[in-house]
Amino acid sequence: MDFILDTDHRSLEFIYSKRSKPSARIERWVLRLQTYNFKVQYKPGSQNIADSLSRLVPKNSHECGNGGNVAEEYIRFIAKEAVPAALSPQEVEKASADDIELEAVRSCIESDNWETCPLAYRAIKSELTCLGKLVIRGTRLVIPLSLRQCVVDLAHEGHQGIVKTKQRLRSKVWWPGVDSDTERKCRTCHDCQIVSQPCVPEPMTRTKFPDGPWEDLSLDILGPLSTGHNLVVIVDYFTRYFEVLIMKTVTSEQIIKGLEQIFAGHGLPHSLRSDNGPQFVSDEFENYLSEQGIEHRKTAPLWPQANGEVERQNRTLLENMQIAHSKGQDWKEELPKFLLAYRSTPHSTTGVSPAELLFNRQIRTKLPQLKAMSRPEAEGTRDRDATRKMKEKLYGDAKRHATECDTDVGDEVLLKQKHQNKFSTTFESSPYRVVERNGNQVVVQSPDGRRVRRNISFTRPYLRPEPSVEEPATPTVEDAENPSVEVRRSGRQQRPPDYLKDYVVD
Repeated sequence: MDFILDTDHRSLEFIYSKRSKPSARIERWVLRLQTYNFKVQYKPGSQNIADSLSRLVPKNSHECGNGGNVAEEYIRFIAKEAVPAALSPQEVEKASADDIELEAVRSCIESDNWETCPLAYRAIKSELTCLGKLVIRGTRLVIPLSLRQCVVDLAHEGHQGIVKTKQRLRSKVWWPGVDSDTERKCRTCHDCQIVSQPCVPEPMTRTKFPDGPWEDLSLDILGPLSTGHNLVVIVDYFTRYFEVLIMKTVTSEQIIKGLEQIFAGHGLPHSLRSDNGPQFVSDEFENYLSEQGIEHRKTAPLWPQANGEVERQNRTLLENMQIAHSKGQDWKEELPKFLLAYRSTPHSTTGVSPAELLFNRQIRTKLPQLKAMSRPEAEGTRDRDATRKMKEKLYGDAKRHATECDTDVGDEVLLKQKHQNKFSTTFESSPYRVVERNGNQVVVQSPDGRRVRRNISFTRPYLRPEPSVEEPATPTVEDAENPSVEVRRSGRQQRPPDYLKDYVVD
């Protein structure tokens, strides 16, 4: 890139010319600057702005403008320094001259008659002063309506939060409703929204307890393990009884063969819940379930909590295999021992062992037991399950600060994207539109027509940035004279709540 270097040192013009034959020390400087293509041009110091510091001279008090009015010079200094970098004092003064509201304020300041002044300015009349067409509050410049949006945009450069943007504005400018305008800008900023934190999760949705055993099942794949094997786990929601299939390959064909063996011993269920793995969404798997009359319920992608029953069993299975591996044992030989112990142990939620709920009898184990054992009835199983689930729901919702999400069909939302690197934003840049909602699952559509199904926690309501800031409503004099309405310094009106309107409040 070519450029011209102005200097008030005429010798440099000759040193950096092609005719120069400098000393070794100066020639070393020339060699270091050879990567830059520039031309040195002499410019007298009186015309060179780079030499401004040497021309700073102190001024006496009698040299100040307006006959030595120090206060006037101070106001001029404030007006000049309070203007944002992208605006000049002349632009602010020109806009202030055309502003109807500031014209009324200037008239009140000059006449000291505040009866017709807007209420927001009347409360701070002792802090207001004029400099030409500019209105100044203390050390801050009062911005006219036409420039307020521009000033807020300048203060939000760098995309700082609401608090820091307010602090940046408060140090230089002011106008009625500056805080609300700043909050609106920060909340509707597109770039800030796509890097913001996800919304808090919705309250837990507990799975309905089935009417009987082996009616509603859950299916998942655990693996691949270090040995190359995969475990296909099937759990019954009623009994908590689960079956495990060990497979080398987990294709739809192999899973169907394994399910046929299990269904041959326990019968066909009414429904089967799974995630959106490729083996479970294939046409072959869907056709098999349809032929058997089994309803296929798929959870939202990337949301394993929706299939929490089988996910919890996977964790228990993995812990057992890790123990076997740490002891140098074959986990495939230890797995049946664990399954027998689990199926014969009363479950913490139902209070009855999974095998007894499924087979209506207690299975025999290595533990000594009497032959004539009274079999406990499972009448209180449903109540125990509901109580335990509600307790866990209340605990989980309170721990995660879960709240209901009011996102509905037609709303615009931001969709959470996969974290790829440190510069990845939390959400995708383009907003989606909700086209379907079923419980805590939503189907959203991108601007190019692509549809995605996710849990509601993967979305965040999108607030479209407003093109301009509307003029804030100014409280009237009648509101100020009404004794039942308290008018604050910021212009906000304080009224008693509606539920107290039938009572006399002292």
